[in-house]
Amino acid sequence: MRKVRFRVLSCSGEDPSGPAALLNDHDNTGTGYLTPKHCEYPQELVIELETTARVTQIQVLSHQCYIATKIELYLSTDGETFSRLGFMNLKSNKESQYTARELKTVHIDAVTHFIKFKLHQCYVNEKNLYSQVGIVAINVNGDVPDDDIPAEAELESLSHVHQPLPAAPTPARSISKAKAKEAVATTPEDMRFDAKTAARIRDIHLAKEKAVAMEDYDQAKRLKALEEQLKSVGLQLARLEAAKRDAVANEDYDAAKRIKDEIAHLEAELSLDPPPARATMDTGRRPDPALSRQLANTRGDHIESGYPPAVPSLPKPQQRKVAPVVNDVLEQPLRAAAAPAMAQDDDGDDDTEVTAASTGPQGVIAGGSNPHFDGLPDCADLGDPEPLPNALEKESADMIDVIGLYLTQCFYSNAWNHRDAAIRKVTLDLDSYECAPEAVLQVASTLAQSGIADRISQVALSALALTDAMLVYAQDRAADLGAEIIGASLTNPLVQLVNKLGEPQAKIRDEVSNLLLKLAAADEIGVSVVGGHLCRRTTKKALAIKHLQGRLGLVKELIVQFGPASDDFTLQTIMSFLEDNAAFSHQSKEIRDAAKDITVLLHQLGGDDVEPFLKSLRPKLMEEYHAAFDVQTAKKAGKAAPSKAPPAKAARAAKAPVQVQDDGSDTDSNASVNEGTCPFCDEHSDAFDNERLDQHFWAECPMLTQCKMCGQVIEISTLNEHLLVECELKQNHKECPRCHEAITLKYFNQHVQQNDCDPMPDPSEGNRCPLCHEDIPPRKRGWKTHLLHEKCPQNPRTGG
Repeated sequence: MRKVRFRVLSCSGEDPSGPAALLNDHDNTGTGYLTPKHCEYPQELVIELETTARVTQIQVLSHQCYIATKIELYLSTDGETFSRLGFMNLKSNKESQYTARELKTVHIDAVTHFIKFKLHQCYVNEKNLYSQVGIVAINVNGDVPDDDIPAEAELESLSHVHQPLPAAPTPARSISKAKAKEAVATTPEDMRFDAKTAARIRDIHLAKEKAVAMEDYDQAKRLKALEEQLKSVGLQLARLEAAKRDAVANEDYDAAKRIKDEIAHLEAELSLDPPPARATMDTGRRPDPALSRQLANTRGDHIESGYPPAVPSLPKPQQRKVAPVVNDVLEQPLRAAAAPAMAQDDDGDDDTEVTAASTGPQGVIAGGSNPHFDGLPDCADLGDPEPLPNALEKESADMIDVIGLYLTQCFYSNAWNHRDAAIRKVTLDLDSYECAPEAVLQVASTLAQSGIADRISQVALSALALTDAMLVYAQDRAADLGAEIIGASLTNPLVQLVNKLGEPQAKIRDEVSNLLLKLAAADEIGVSVVGGHLCRRTTKKALAIKHLQGRLGLVKELIVQFGPASDDFTLQTIMSFLEDNAAFSHQSKEIRDAAKDITVLLHQLGGDDVEPFLKSLRPKLMEEYHAAFDVQTAKKAGKAAPSKAPPAKAARAAKAPVQVQDDGSDTDSNASVNEGTCPFCDEHSDAFDNERLDQHFWAECPMLTQCKMCGQVIEISTLNEHLLVECELKQNHKECPRCHEAITLKYFNQHVQQNDCDPMPDPSEGNRCPLCHEDIPPRKRGWKTHLLHEKCPQNPRTGG
């Protein structure tokens, strides 16, 4: 896969300050393409690839302020007839105060020559005064028919030049080997940096790969640290460039000048441009000596340090052919305003390793030995962390009393290897601390809780080892500590542990699962606490597929090993969790299968107690569940009386599931995904393709409604929360302290003074419909009964 060059062919309109032709060049520091002011939506943008190509990846980098609510993608080979590929939803960016740019990545496998982007209505915010949509950059990756150059050939060169297509129309043509060698596959992180920094990072990355191939691991380690430093500074440059543009737009020229000097200082560190003589004086800062030494030999277009003058050429590896894979749309928001180590990505599986390399060691001492990390040989050369701010140092007094100031500074460091070293050192010395065991456990719990949630895989794994050591430490001192203190210390990291079950890396998922099983087996924690956290929803939004799959897998294992428990891990709690997450008819077959396995296990233990939770299943799916129940009953009867032949009824039941599966259980499962089943109201229709389902959501589904404030289509069950928290015009509503409903601000005082509203029922006992304000049965089953069967009289989509 490599970058496929393109040119903008046409657009519905453009702003003079952001012409569409800017997308022809890779430049993410500017505004990019802007739609006309106060234009009508949707707007269309068409690009023409250099030649007909098999496209495997399309990336769109949205502007931080001028954001479309939705972008549709269309493909064409002739430029006349376009077929719809799908759409991407973008976030409003309000949480980041419009400083982050969202990168959308779509993985496909399609042969095309033209790509059309249909830009829908923009989000309204205080910075988008003219209702525009902006696209900063577009990136297309894939394979061209005559692209016969091995992907590994790039390792032979440490410097590449990417030349965009000319803006003038040119006939489609093949790419020669020489030009194909020039085209570099652009990684998603390249779009976060300016062209010079991105090129330098690519050069260093390729040099690192070559060092690894030559087994020069010392050089590879040095280049890795340099690459991480460059990424850190590059992100700061991108943030400052955006801040400078905002300052100029607001005519705050003093701020623009200060930012310009700061940019000059950072560019001097990167050695991208000669530093102005007064930059250091104005900012009061000096370049990092370690970074300057590392960068001293990297000026120019090639890496000059670390290799002898003559390097033997590597044998060319054989070309590998990788089958294209179709994945879901990945959301990777780029938080330019945050430090790299603190950047977050909600749905970004592909960004894990990139983020793991986003920060590096600071102030590494060549050949030195750090006495603070005795027992950790790989940390002997690690430099000192940055000092703590006075306020944070005072706040961390308890931690400093236990582990010392130095390790506390490492724990709060921006460099991931400092954080990792601190957690590992505490794990190593856990039994040797002279403080009270309660204080040691409390500090260790804080380190574990933060470390498990860390985006860097190595830090998370070290925190898991610390949690395991905490359990042993607490059990050895159980008589002195007491169950309450042990439970509180080990329960704190549970939320992060449960969240890590959705981690894309199998090693972390396995370690987390094993640790949670250990905690469940411990008397101090128990299965009820662990299972209760697994079946608890911290938000009304649907859980991600991987996250839900990880939870269900562990719930099943807990039932097998321990069975349901009292309090928070009962049969009713588990079945309610499955029902609330629509696991019985989920779009993922793995989740549907896990839900069925769990239900069968619970049926063995609780019998017909599971039946009330299955009433909303379609008849065919209900037959499958009952057939599975009968099979387990027959097996249980066979084990109980092995000397007797099973009854004819049981034998027939044992054959039933085979017939159900052969007759089309897979077809039915796929129908809920591909053949068109609404995931909200369970309506099934062969006419439900993507476009028809969209129409159903927007106008027909009785479980959904359109917010009268912002126009967004949401679930009726979440309308109150939307009006108070998510809606762009949430300032127009206020929560009643008695009934907790969203009341229009104009009538809020009158509503409160009348004091005639009923308190909101407990979620375990019932819900309240925001349309008719009547109390209804609890959980998702109650919503379906009220909206689908009873038909709420105030629901405009059913009309009572």
